[in-house]
Amino acid sequence: MVLVRNEWRLINGRYELRQLLGSGAMGEVWLGLDRDSKQTVAVKLIHQEISGPCDPKELADRFNREARLLAQLKHTGIPAFLDARLGPSHDRPYLVMEYVLGRDLAEIIGEGRRFTEQEVVSIAVQICDVLEYTHAVPVIHRDIKPANLMLTGDQRVIVLDFGVARMFRTDQARLTQGNRVLGTVTYMPPEQLEGRDVTPRSDLYSLSCVLYELLTGQPPFSGDDVPSVMLKHLKRAPNPVGLLCPGVDPVLEEVIMAGLAKRMSDRPASAQEFREQLNLVGRNVVGPSNPASQNYARVIAPAVPSDPLPLNVRLAQAQVLFEGGRIGEALPRFAHLTGELEALGREYAEKAAWCRFRHGCCLAHLGHLKEALNHLRTLVDDLASCRASDDRLLLKVRFRIGQLLLDENDGHGIIEIAAVFQALKDANRPEDTDFYATVSRALLHTAFWSQ
Repeated sequence: MVLVRNEWRLINGRYELRQLLGSGAMGEVWLGLDRDSKQTVAVKLIHQEISGPCDPKELADRFNREARLLAQLKHTGIPAFLDARLGPSHDRPYLVMEYVLGRDLAEIIGEGRRFTEQEVVSIAVQICDVLEYTHAVPVIHRDIKPANLMLTGDQRVIVLDFGVARMFRTDQARLTQGNRVLGTVTYMPPEQLEGRDVTPRSDLYSLSCVLYELLTGQPPFSGDDVPSVMLKHLKRAPNPVGLLCPGVDPVLEEVIMAGLAKRMSDRPASAQEFREQLNLVGRNVVGPSNPASQNYARVIAPAVPSDPLPLNVRLAQAQVLFEGGRIGEALPRFAHLTGELEALGREYAEKAAWCRFRHGCCLAHLGHLKEALNHLRTLVDDLASCRASDDRLLLKVRFRIGQLLLDENDGHGIIEIAAVFQALKDANRPEDTDFYATVSRALLHTAFWSQ
């Protein structure tokens, strides 16, 4: 029960609410005084309607159970969890946390502040450190966004509201306020929008949305209404970071774009992996002298030893990097190997063509869709001039082009995939069984979504 006593609002006979610090979709945050310990605290009052129509005892049990779990979190990047109750009449939940002096990123972004790459990496690494710790508990945040990330005076990052969404199931709460899209939707992963189970990789998607905004000045997806923003998260590929922030470190861009993958399995496997990739930012990076004349915007300088390894070994290394998701390292290797193989003549034409294909796939993985399309279309023209129409590599390239066209919302993608399907069906080769199944699934999927 909140009372007025000696000019202060008092909660539970213990916490004096002295100054309103902020309010949002979840509730109000107050600067308070704990009368028992005489310490300054932060008190979050949860909106009454958040808890929804449920049995008060059931809500109290669930809330206090989750509160005990959060009380176990001990990390310098998380405010200490002090108390959490529903109050003596079960009328309004509240949380009591350590008070941390700082400013949240939403406030800083709102002032038009743009962050340097070094600042973004520092912020990201600190958040990853917190997520790695909490995911091991396991506790998933579910609401990583600028308003829940505080920057202190000494540039430490504090992650706020851990577990609040889990306690009150706010991922299914109101998504709008009037006609305005609430910030949480702007940073929400596809699986959460669809009501599916979230995983640690869901937090990494939200984190990537935040990092994208810190670098470019805008989130990857925005709009005036909830359905349009949700649809973009579910269906549309974000513009590459480099398009809005020219000259960005290619490794940093690669990490962010990987974190924004629609499928959870395509994102970094863990906060630890995300952080380890961020630690590569700034190492061995060069930019092309004329980006507009290149087939891709930025590359990592390939390491070419003075005593090069055998060609077959370097081909295998590039393929391992590609399959292991280290696309930024694989890209320049495939580019270098293509030139080397083509110079060796017709005997190496097949390997050169496969390197060109992998080169285009790398561009697509890094988010350079238009450059990837141009690269692969040129390859198709070259292959079609000297190979049969059902050549396996030619069909693989055409299938990838179809996928990219669909990513660009171009209906010709379905036509391209259907043509590949028919060619494989007509060829009826045993060695194409897995490829045929992949194309079949893609065709069924695209037919479903085009209805």
